[in-house]
Order: sequence, then C-alpha cells, then structure tokens
Amino acid sequence: MKLSKFALFGMIALAGCSAGGGGTEAEEDTGQIELNLIGAAASGTVYRLRDGIVMVQGPQDTIFFDTEDDPNRARLSADVPTGSYYTFLQEGWRLERLNLDNTIEPVEAQFLSPNPQWFNVYADQNTLVPLRFRVGGDDVVLDRGSFDIVIEVEEAPSTSTLCTDDSECGPGGTCCLAGFVGTCTQLGEGEACPLPDLTVSADVAQFSLSIDHESFPADSCAIVEGCVGGAGDRRLMRFSTETPNVGEADMILGNPTDVDGFEYSACHGHYHFEGYARYELLDGTGAVVATGHKQAFCLLDSSPVGIPGSPSTSRFHCGFQGIQRGWSDVYTSGLDCQWVDITGVSPGDYFLRITINADRTLPESDYGNNTIEVPVTIPEDGPTEPGDPLSACSDPVGGEWRDCGWSIAPGYEAVACDPNTVITVGCGCPSGTCGDDPIMRVCDGPAACTGAEALSSVDDACGYCPQTQFVCPESGVYTVLVASYDATAAFTCDVSATVATP
Repeated sequence: MKLSKFALFGMIALAGCSAGGGGTEAEEDTGQIELNLIGAAASGTVYRLRDGIVMVQGPQDTIFFDTEDDPNRARLSADVPTGSYYTFLQEGWRLERLNLDNTIEPVEAQFLSPNPQWFNVYADQNTLVPLRFRVGGDDVVLDRGSFDIVIEVEEAPSTSTLCTDDSECGPGGTCCLAGFVGTCTQLGEGEACPLPDLTVSADVAQFSLSIDHESFPADSCAIVEGCVGGAGDRRLMRFSTETPNVGEADMILGNPTDVDGFEYSACHGHYHFEGYARYELLDGTGAVVATGHKQAFCLLDSSPVGIPGSPSTSRFHCGFQGIQRGWSDVYTSGLDCQWVDITGVSPGDYFLRITINADRTLPESDYGNNTIEVPVTIPEDGPTEPGDPLSACSDPVGGEWRDCGWSIAPGYEAVACDPNTVITVGCGCPSGTCGDDPIMRVCDGPAACTGAEALSSVDDACGYCPQTQFVCPESGVYTVLVASYDATAAFTCDVSATVATP
C-alpha cells in the first residue's frame, strides 16, 4: 500500500523487475505495473480512488485493475512483459477524501489527461506517465512509473498542516515533529507534542526465520549496499520485520523526494532511509558474530494492530511515507537485504537481535522498546535431505521458501504447456480468487517441488495476492502449489493462468 504528495498526485508505477524468486524467466523481459489507490496531500489530507476500473492494454494482455474488488485494498499490481502499453480509465470513477476523524467525503474531480494514454514498460528502468486530475483549484496527477502508483495532492500552502519547523505554522502554532515531518498543533499550557512509538514484533521475527543459500553476482545491489560479504554463494538467515507504531501520533516521513533523511539508491532505483533497522547475531557470551541492516525504502501502513481508537483506513504509502498510530509496517523475509549473512558462522545456538531506529533519528516517546532478541539455532551447513513440500509443518513456520504445508492447486497438477512460452499464474491478480494471505510456487514437471527446485516461489504481488510469470520448461509440464504464508492459517487461492500470445 503506497501513497504520495500535493497538486493531487497519484502514481501508477512500472517496476523493471521480475516476479517471484528463482524463476527461469528473463529479467530483462519483464516489468511490473503497480497501482496504489490511496494518496496524501502536503497538508496531510488523504484521497482514495473508488468505483474505478483502470484498463492497461499491452502487446500480449489486457489487465483490468478493479478498485472495488476489495474496497479496503490500497494496492493492485501485475507482472507484465516489456513493450508498448496504454492505460484507459473507464467511466464511473470517483475520488474521496479520508478525513482525520475517520469520516469519508466525496470530492468533485475532473480528469484532464488523454484517455487512452500510451507509455512503454522497460526492464530495470522507471517509466513515468502522468494521469492528471483537478480537484477544485488543485491539480491531481497519477504517475505511472517503475515502483508504484501513488496519489499526491497539492494544495495552497496556507492550508497545509504539515511542517518541518514552527515558522511554517500559524500564530501560536507548534510544529510537532513526528518523523522527518510534523503537524502544526495548538498546544495548551504545559502540553507536550504527542509522539509515535515504534516497537518490533518478536513473534513475527521468530516465526519467519529460515536459513538458505543464495548466489550473488559481483554487481548485485546486495553487495553494493553491504548486505552480503562478497560475491558467489552465501548462506543467509532470512526473517521478516514488523514494526508497529503504538504511540500517540503518526510517524510521518513524507515524500522521499522532498524531505531530508532519504538517500537515492542508484542500484535499486528508489530512495532509502538509511539505518532504519539494525540486525545482529549474538553468541552465548553476547558477542556479535554477524550483522545485517535494512535501508527502509517504503515505510507504510501494512496492517492495523488493534489499538482502540486508531484509524481504520491506511494513510501512508511509498510516495508519502509513514506509519499511522495503531498500524504496522512489515518487511517480509523475501525482500532484498532482509537477512543476516551467516556464511562461515559455526553451527550452534544464537540470538538474533533486531533494533529499530537505533540512532534515534526519528522522535519517539519511548526508545526502550526498540530492540528484541529471539533465539535461533544454526545447523551444520551441508547437504540436507530435501523436505516434502506436501507434508504438514512440524513447527510454526512461514514464508514462500519453506518446504512443508503446501498443496497442489486444483486443476494445476501436471499442466501441459509449450516449452519456452511465457505463462502468468496467480490468484486475484487480476483474475482468480484470493483471500487472507496465500503464497504460490510453480514446479517443473508433474509433481510438487522444493523451494530450491522451483521455477518460482512468490508471496505478495497485488495486496496479499500472489502472481508470477515463468517460462514453460523443456519438460512441457508444470505444477502449481499453494499455501498460506502462515502454515497454520486458512487461505483462499483459486489459481488462474494465461499464456502469452506469440
């Protein structure tokens, strides 16, 4: 879920990246279209696109992004081949304003862009295509580019409630900083500014732990950014990091292109907030034997955490970043650098320490709850008997790389295909049915496969729904496995597949 800034902006993004992990598809031949439906203005006012169907027509497929498939969903995406595309916003759409008191207000908007509008999808390149609206006297732009579609709203400076210092607030106003950006607030005598409070979920980290190997070329972004110790085969301990905001104020970082605190990563092609998370592996004496770090590239409202009175609707996204009070941001274990490189670490019992906001760059009401430690056992590194992906999981485990708790998708066992054709499979992205948090794996041949053998293993592609693109193997047969991210949870994933037209 991702948003943005002020003239009302929203971004459709085309990311030059391949879907899934470990697939055989050529990365240079794929891109990703991601539509975010919620955006924020510089004043903090949030807008959402509703009742709309965005059609994207490409050289092989027509994709329909239906914003009402799930009215609470903030993000839709699909992997596509590179090439020439156009977008068409069908009649019936509307914009609504999401007010701070949780009320929703429809707004009058005029669509100004050509409809249809042409653009190109390139691999590993950003493609920006503006969709321009006008709300009152304000212009609204949706940009289609390499990372996501966000809504950005521009309003007159006098109406803005966001600030970076007191001079930007009216008489008697105080800029209550709650991140890189604050909110103009009228404080009573002796009253202090409310502050966010970031924590770390030990349960999520413990539950998602896994150890595997991955090979890195010399020019890998993971090497450039210091996430692994060198090129070649590395042993990684992966895990997810969830950071709830349990404070009294939203954590507001703002637009990465407009505020200090973000650095542009030429390798990844987006902005990073350096030093957001620090990862350390400790031995029994407390000595640090391996480290990792996470540059936050998109802090947003991933899911509510159940705090009474907190907002029920997500607000922040990649274009206008932050974490609302009562919401959490989640970096899943499959993301780049979401690991500790344990190459060469001796087997044994250790503790994984995760620290958020270690340098106290972001203001918080309590820094004492920013660190957790979870136990982890590192086994001998060597050939292991591959697990049976169709067997039940004996321990709590999650993620798309595990080798237990999977089932074969109905109708997708030993499916015949023409070798070297491009196939897209998914549930809920944009066809099929998806519920809760499913994951998906594509296997070469008529049977289930392990993560190491898979053509592709994929978690979220649009919202919590999986989709991936792969090349039909030389065997001319593939099988699709489905499961829940949490091996013990219920899920829905009714798979559908499309074959690219030559």
